[in-house]
This record gives sequence, C-alpha cells and structure tokens, in this order.
Amino acid sequence: MQLSLIAIGTTSQPWVKDGVEMYNSRLSRYTKYSYVETPNLKGKHAKADPARMMKEEASVADKHLQGVDHLVLLDEHGPQMGSVQLANHLQGLMNRGLRHTAFLIGGPYGYDPSLRERAHATWSLSKLTFPHELIRICAAEQLYRAHTILKGEPYHHP
Repeated sequence: MQLSLIAIGTTSQPWVKDGVEMYNSRLSRYTKYSYVETPNLKGKHAKADPARMMKEEASVADKHLQGVDHLVLLDEHGPQMGSVQLANHLQGLMNRGLRHTAFLIGGPYGYDPSLRERAHATWSLSKLTFPHELIRICAAEQLYRAHTILKGEPYHHP
C-alpha cells in the first residue's frame, strides 16, 4: 500500500524539515511513501477570509489526492489512537487491499467541507493543540512507529 502524508502549506523552519526528513527516510524502508507540502496560500491574501482559504486549500490538496482510495484527516476533533492501535489500523487498511492511503494535515483554519465529505476517517494526535509544523514531525514519527510495531522491531517500547 502506498502511504502519503500531505501537509497544507510549506515550512521554513530547518528543525521541522530535519525532523520530517528523518522519519520520512526511515518510513520509506517499510512502504512506498511520499511526503508532500503544498504551496503557502495565506501570503496571497492579506486578511484572508477563513472560508475562502479553506476552499483554496482544498483545491490545492485535491491535486495531491488523485488516486487516493482512503483519506484520513488529521483533526483535533477526531478519535485518538495509541501507537499500537494505529499500527493495527494500518494493518487493517493493508488487509483491505487499499492501494493508496493519505493522511492530510490541514491549514490553520481547518478543512473545507468538501474535504470532510471526501474523507474516510479522522485522527487526532492529541487533545493538546500543536502548531501545524510540529504535527508534521509527530505524524511522520507515528507512521514510522506503527510500521516498526507491525514488523516486531524494538523501536516501540510498550
């Protein structure tokens, strides 16, 4: 199964880029994997209207969701899973024969209703609120951790 982590907007923070790249390279050993950052749109509109921003972000995200047959939105209001639960969930997706699963990290205003309608699931990493840039590292690490759990490797300590 191909796995994608798609983030709305780019990061300019070197520590974020380094953290994401570390887990991306580790994860690519386990599955066909891609990480995508979409262009920043906020700079195009001074005092942007949130609904307009979400609609434009959805349009940009849609270009990267072609061929995705299972979309998971990372959303603070979604259900939480522990690392073992996430591993089991990924195994279930693989067992279903899905070709391409994508995890989408939304922009600062959330998701346009069109993306929510298209999504098959939501996933909350925590009840805490994190910057969108930090979530990139956390999500990549958890996807990596899930794969090490599935392989029985010692990275995860229950």
